[in-house]
This record gives sequence, C-alpha cells and structure tokens, in this order.
Amino acid sequence: MIKKLAGTLVAAGVLLTFGAPAAQAAPPEPFTITEALNFEAGVFTFTATSPLCPSGTFEDEVHAFGGINSPNLKANFQIRTVYICDTGDTFFAQKHVFAEEESSTSTGPITLKGGTGAFTRLSGHGVNNGAVNPDSGIGAATISGVLKLS
Repeated sequence: MIKKLAGTLVAAGVLLTFGAPAAQAAPPEPFTITEALNFEAGVFTFTATSPLCPSGTFEDEVHAFGGINSPNLKANFQIRTVYICDTGDTFFAQKHVFAEEESSTSTGPITLKGGTGAFTRLSGHGVNNGAVNPDSGIGAATISGVLKLS
C-alpha cells in the first residue's frame, strides 16, 4: 500500500513538473522617447510611445569625463536621468553619450532600469542621438530601443 501510494505521488509530481507548458515571457517592446531641451530656461520635456507614458519632464545628473587628445577633442558623458510622467510615475535611465568639440551632435547607448508605479520592473536598452544649438541652448534627442515592463 505504501509503495503504491509513493508511486502515485511520484507519477503525479512528474506530470506536474513536465506536463504543464512553461509560461512564456513577454517579448521586448519597441519604444521611442523624444526629448526637448532648453538649457537657457532650464526646461526639459519629453514625449514617448507606449508602453511608456505619453509625456512629462526629466532631470539629468551629468558627469563629464576627460577628452581624448586627437584632432577633435572628444568628451564622454555619463548621464543619470529621471523621467517624471505627467501621471506622477517615474522611470530611470542611464546614458553614455559621446560628443566631439567641433560638432553639436552626440550619440551613445542608454539603459532603462526601474521606476515607480507601472515602471517598477522596467528594463530595456537603446540608442540616444541628440543635437544642441550652442548659440541658443536649445536641443533635441531621439532615443529608440526595446523594453520590458515585467
């Protein structure tokens, strides 16, 4: 009787372990963030595609690193960004931007990680391409990539 009960329990465990299909993780979703920067007025806004929030403001914490001696001085910036949605939710990004002295453009990778509300489990990556007019202090950036919310 004990052997028969033990055999039934083992068989049931095997069915539970191997018989049920595994849950599939959701595939990454594409996103685009468009930033508007006004350094003169200190106003930084963004719009974004779903599954991110449609719009809000953002705050950058910028760390500059030394240039490379070459015909054009190159600068590297590490930027930690907090995006604040109009709904109050936030999400976080880290950017690594490369710029040249003779150019008003910059490019580099971005990672998204965490936030509040709907973005607590956010993760993703992409590319940040931007430009700033040094005379007016007005700039724009387009960030595109893929992300997951769970």
